[in-house]
Amino acid sequence: MNAKTTLFFFLTLPATLFLTGCDKNDDDDHKDAIEPTEAVMQTFDEKYPDASNPVFTIEGNYYVAEFTNNGVSTEAWLTDQGKWMMDKADTPFNQLPQAVTKAFDNGLYAGWKVDDTYTIHRDSMAVVYKIEVEKADSDMDLYYSQYGNLIKAVADKGNEDAPIVIPNAVHNLMNLTFATCTLLDIQSNSEGYILNMLDGSIYKIAQLNKEYRWQSTSYAIPEQDVPEIIMNSFQSTGYAGDTIESIEVLLEAAGTFYTFTVNHNGQSTAIRFDALGNMVG
Repeated sequence: MNAKTTLFFFLTLPATLFLTGCDKNDDDDHKDAIEPTEAVMQTFDEKYPDASNPVFTIEGNYYVAEFTNNGVSTEAWLTDQGKWMMDKADTPFNQLPQAVTKAFDNGLYAGWKVDDTYTIHRDSMAVVYKIEVEKADSDMDLYYSQYGNLIKAVADKGNEDAPIVIPNAVHNLMNLTFATCTLLDIQSNSEGYILNMLDGSIYKIAQLNKEYRWQSTSYAIPEQDVPEIIMNSFQSTGYAGDTIESIEVLLEAAGTFYTFTVNHNGQSTAIRFDALGNMVG
């Protein structure tokens, strides 16, 4: 039995054996602590060799370990068979990637108070950064890619982060249709499911139907990457002199489309072209 395992058993001894030397709050923190399976402990020790003070509890279908990893407060989720699924580590705001802090400072929630910030790793998925913010009586959880893309902003209702189980159909799509991409998140909407992905440094969003069949993919591109035929068509419109706010590519069964969003007379206006440069509604 290694030192971390021994420490775990110490933490789970009945409180009556060490009430004199323990604060009551510590007892409360560890009252749900349990002994992990051998498979869980083996995976944990292999993945976190420098972990200290691990305490295991059960949350849903997972063993959740709270511990300190190289001085960083961390939580890890594992199945009872010892498969690692996710970890979440406290990360000071000023230690988040610069692209993330810049996106936050320039975004919709810039005036909100930052509470806690985390780095989240999930099995077979790209790293995600979480910023918890509050303003008046509102609390929001913001999730970013490493390049500062805001993946989602959701009301904080006390729901904890958890592993994402990737459906087989999504695994197949990632291996075939999106072989160059890495998943960031899977979200549901009225049409089915949204896949948030990184293709290298390009942030892409794919819409699937409720049977996980691909419907469309969209992503932003810089002006220099717009095909010449499309840019020439845009330059021939009455919007050529306007400031371009964004350019988005949409791939769907009907074809490929390019949407320019411009500041036209003080208002955001969208102009759409098909792959041949024809303006479409």
